[in-house]
Amino acid sequence: MSAIWRRWSPSARMLVGTSLTGAVVYGLDARSEAQVVQRNLRTFYNGIALAVDYKLNFQPSMDVDSASRIEALHERVANRMFDVFERNGGLYIKMGQVIGTQSAILPPAYQRRARRLFDAAPAEPFEVVERVFREDFDGLRPSDVFAEFELLPVASASIAQVHKARLQTGEVVAVKIQKPAILKQMNWDLRAYRILLQLYEKIFDLPLAWSADYIEKHLRMEADFEREARNGAEAWKHFQEEPSLKDRVYVPKIYPEFSSKRVLVCEWVDGIRLTDTEKLKSKKLDLRKAMNTTIEAFSSQIFRSGFVHDDVQVVIIDHGLYIRESEKFRLEYCSLWEALFMLDMDTVAKLCKGWGIEDSNMFASITLQKPFNPNRAVHLGQANVNMRDVYEMQMSLKERIRDFLKDQQLFPRELIFISRNMNIVRANNKSVGSPVNRINVMARWALYGHEKNRGDDMAGSTWRLCKFESTLFLMSLSFWLIRVRDKANELLFGTASQGFEAQFGIKIDESIFDG
Repeated sequence: MSAIWRRWSPSARMLVGTSLTGAVVYGLDARSEAQVVQRNLRTFYNGIALAVDYKLNFQPSMDVDSASRIEALHERVANRMFDVFERNGGLYIKMGQVIGTQSAILPPAYQRRARRLFDAAPAEPFEVVERVFREDFDGLRPSDVFAEFELLPVASASIAQVHKARLQTGEVVAVKIQKPAILKQMNWDLRAYRILLQLYEKIFDLPLAWSADYIEKHLRMEADFEREARNGAEAWKHFQEEPSLKDRVYVPKIYPEFSSKRVLVCEWVDGIRLTDTEKLKSKKLDLRKAMNTTIEAFSSQIFRSGFVHDDVQVVIIDHGLYIRESEKFRLEYCSLWEALFMLDMDTVAKLCKGWGIEDSNMFASITLQKPFNPNRAVHLGQANVNMRDVYEMQMSLKERIRDFLKDQQLFPRELIFISRNMNIVRANNKSVGSPVNRINVMARWALYGHEKNRGDDMAGSTWRLCKFESTLFLMSLSFWLIRVRDKANELLFGTASQGFEAQFGIKIDESIFDG
């Protein structure tokens, strides 16, 4: 054997040696808990493959087969991407769920595939849960600390799973236990995320990598349950100081004496998912009030406290991911929303310039989550969505994104997670039929956010609020008068305006701008 080995060329020996080493490493990795080698190979292979697929095959044209080719491309890429999310688990589940909250503005293939991911986080067996608990509590088992502890989890998410338990003093609690591989996987996952962003930036000529540092910092915070406990306490303090919300929003009590960096114990609260309309109706609960409270809670954090939860609910749980706005940004963001509603484009342009944003109209569309036209009121919901604006925005999207940020250093990083939260709130509102005009609620809280900084000038505050409401009323009145005039012309003279679909031969789902 040694004689045969010596007869091989150096390059052949290197190839065989590398292959054997790779096989050994792969085999050891397959037996490990984190499986970082397999996960990263899977990520890079599929990440590069889908980028090449889009680069070569995304060629829209007027050809009759173009639409079916593009739809097949979206289907192929969506399946490849979400298969990776499901097989890798951990942070990848969270990434996929973030994409899922954007499903209303993604192609239908992504919408269909994203729905399967929300229940795709597998649970760890009790033996693993017990091991994490003993490592964090000096060898104590759950049975040593709790009077009762359910072996099967009631929920499993990307980073942790939750077990129901009872304290020795009788209180029923939720015990959130971090999955043990998460911290090992996180370093590799975030490194892969950063590399792929840089790669896509070069391939597609789009500004993508600038946000990586901020996102990575806050995702790491989410794995620290002691920080989550502090976040929950601070959120509760804010809602108790907000008179209109203190009796409508609840934050479960946290038990820090039974918590650690990887274990969090808090009060058990029986609740109903905000999107479970059948259960809400069976309990005779008002869906519109519940949704309105959710949107108000989220708005109060953005525009008043500056301490923003990344996934707001009426009973607010899961406090791992918060961002803290600077006071300067909070006030400027209040001004932005007020200016958008008053169609004060000079103020909008000035704020955008200060944030390094070149295209203020596109930023307004991103903020409101519907096409923005400076000549139309923004508060009328879907009734004011113009399909021509939708089409034109989509056709010029890549060029506008490429030139969107003039100075990436000036862009407020807070907007990254605020935009994600707004997507979640919009998606929840839309999923139950959009019972609340989300944009109107948020605009009013933006005005209240300014009042917080203006002190006790009650007369001035009242005047500004009256001016704001009067302007919205007059804009609404003029809009609906025009609609009535057009309808009358249609009924009396048969002069209905030609629809966008008839003019351009395309169909756009207007429901994507609900919520």
